[in-house]
Amino acid sequence: MTAGTDPTAVVPAVAFFDLDGTLVTGQTQVLLVKFLRRVGVVGRIFLLATGLWFLAYKAGLVKVTQQSREKGALVLKGLSEQEVERLMTRFADEIMVPRLHPAASSALAEHQAEGDRVVVLSAALEPVVKALCRRLRVIDYVGAPCEVGRSGESERYTGRLSGPTPYGDEKARIAAGFMERWGADPADCWAYGDHDTDLALLHSVGHPVAVNPRPGLLATARLAGWPILP
Repeated sequence: MTAGTDPTAVVPAVAFFDLDGTLVTGQTQVLLVKFLRRVGVVGRIFLLATGLWFLAYKAGLVKVTQQSREKGALVLKGLSEQEVERLMTRFADEIMVPRLHPAASSALAEHQAEGDRVVVLSAALEPVVKALCRRLRVIDYVGAPCEVGRSGESERYTGRLSGPTPYGDEKARIAAGFMERWGADPADCWAYGDHDTDLALLHSVGHPVAVNPRPGLLATARLAGWPILP
């Protein structure tokens, strides 16, 4: 989940960032499947099924469920930890970094420069979140945890999730844990999100910021007078 954190450290503030639509434009899972199709890891049928599901999601015909998140983890099934790390590094460099949202990534850099803790909370697969955070020099992150099990002589991804996904209220619960661990006052902390599923997280801090918000979040942000990054 995280690396190199000091649970006793007291920090002036924590800034929480969503990933899809906030730090990176577009849907990470669709971009990942397209990338893995291009490099020959997944087949055409997997790519087509992913694209159709997201079209249905955007049309409001289906909702994100734990079952759909489990299916998303299948994209890594059978790959070794070394293979996934290599592929995710390429994915971050070739696909995600060029799609960084200018205002959100600038805000992240500003928080780092000011000495704030920065945490990325995302429903994207954790190896994806980890790879982008490495590029952004973000130490603390939480993504959808992907199960790894022994297969023969190596550890390989099983295609299953090993715990809860940072989504909706779960993001706020995880953020509360970070703030409590570091002794940070929620009133001094920040959160950046683009979707109304980020509302629980945004309401949990004193400085919520909407980033290129979807209609539901945009209406809430305007009513509450929150900053809005285009």
